[in-house]
Amino acid sequence: MSGKEKYEIKLKYCPNCGESLLNSRSLLNEYWISNDIAYFCYCSECSWKGEILEIHRVTAPELA
Repeated sequence: MSGKEKYEIKLKYCPNCGESLLNSRSLLNEYWISNDIAYFCYCSECSWKGEILEIHRVTAPELA
């Protein structure tokens, strides 16, 4: 990423309670798995923690 590109955090709210993950007591860590973006989250309001994957392609069977 070049220095002139603006970086945007896409995940901003806890999926469990809806509180902001951008406050100083919560944790939001972004990392990559192959071509997918993963977020490890910890919410200080409800103590929820987990990983959320942002995937670009899904291959699924056709349901009959």
